[in-house]
Amino acid sequence: MKLELVFIPAAEIGHLRSTVELAKQLLNEDDRLSITVLIIPRPSSDDSDHVTPLFTPSQERLRHLTVSAADHPPDAPLDPQTYMDNQKPKVRDAVSGLLDPTRRLAGFVVDMFCTSMMEVADEFGVPTYMMYTSNAAFLGITLHLQLMFDEERYDVSELDDSVNELDFPCLTRPYPVKCLPSLFTSKQWLPFFFDQARNFRKMKEDKRVRDGGGAWIGGGDTEVL
Repeated sequence: MKLELVFIPAAEIGHLRSTVELAKQLLNEDDRLSITVLIIPRPSSDDSDHVTPLFTPSQERLRHLTVSAADHPPDAPLDPQTYMDNQKPKVRDAVSGLLDPTRRLAGFVVDMFCTSMMEVADEFGVPTYMMYTSNAAFLGITLHLQLMFDEERYDVSELDDSVNELDFPCLTRPYPVKCLPSLFTSKQWLPFFFDQARNFRKMKEDKRVRDGGGAWIGGGDTEVL
């Protein structure tokens, strides 16, 4: 029987291109496999210009489907996690439309920013895999800062000028605070990344490593690429 994977990338071009390239590699390795990439459009954005060129008619087993985004009030603050959560019914309907007696739904592959879609995969009774599109050092820093916050209430966004360096288990030397990505000092984005890190902790590490620093991590019914 043919197998179907559903990929759910973030719509930003860097995430989307990496996801499509991974899908192509998987298709080259297994002739039984077909992949549908579900595109969740960004609010108030037309992503078609950078989506369409990534797919060609000759790729019969790789297709994409743009999900009609759930309504979002134009003047409402954009919470990325809430926006993604609101897309679950649309994703559920799209996946239901893919079900075919000749193919078995084998799992979801979600972007590092789309981890809430694991709940939709659970409803279909299939495992979730997550593609981590950044590097291992960024992942290690994120996880350590989240742990410091949860266990010690250490908020890196409130550091004073007396703290110049931080130690991270994933790095071989102290890291300058001034070199931290701005999202770690942002009151808007830091809670979002900490929520993502808590989701990552539900998974255990698998020793396989992909090019570019992306790691496969898995635990229970969830894995990370």
